[in-house]
Amino acid sequence: MKIQDIIDPSFIQKPVVLIKEEEKLLIMSNSNYYPILMSLREGYKTVKEIEEDFTKYILKDLKKQGITDEKKIKEIVDKKKRSDKSLYRYVQHLIDADFVALVGKRVTMEKSMTEKLFARTAKFFFVDSYYNKTICDNQNCIESLSQLLGLVFETSKPDNAEIEKFVSLMKQSSKTITSILFKEKSEEFVQMVENLSLDEIGAVLQTLSMIDLVVNAEKTLKLIESLKKN
Repeated sequence: MKIQDIIDPSFIQKPVVLIKEEEKLLIMSNSNYYPILMSLREGYKTVKEIEEDFTKYILKDLKKQGITDEKKIKEIVDKKKRSDKSLYRYVQHLIDADFVALVGKRVTMEKSMTEKLFARTAKFFFVDSYYNKTICDNQNCIESLSQLLGLVFETSKPDNAEIEKFVSLMKQSSKTITSILFKEKSEEFVQMVENLSLDEIGAVLQTLSMIDLVVNAEKTLKLIESLKKN
């Protein structure tokens, strides 16, 4: 069967987009939208293809949960899978939120049939505050961290001001890494991590930030010295 995909030449997919808006964060975590975004991560697709991937995503999630009973799996899949009409509606919501774009059409010659093709507006969507949420920065947290450092390293409790400085440097390190990879070198970044899951990409970015912090260890020497046993 002869098929031709006709893509709008004006469509340009961005390498990376940082997500900051709360409503967009909710969309990304929604069980109706997330599988669609994951499907389109592989490239432009028709709703029929998205529907197939949606079901595969449900099965993969059930396997991850350790569910093996075939009858139970079928019941859950039948309950969670979505029709093409529902998926068209969800895709439109994602278009309205600027996650997805209509990029062309697929023409099936023998059947004289045309299907719309959709793609993500960016190869990767990354939560801007992801790393900061894992950093302890309020005063209660700083005080507890200071006490725990003294306990773990069996030394006097370090000055809270030095902990605050360290936390600030952690945040700055994260911003530096994301600025380089998401702006200056976004295309290279996408090529190097395209086979990783979002969780794996997050772990890579955190590790890079830690390494950047170690490379600039001279900025935290006072804290490091205070943790050394006499």
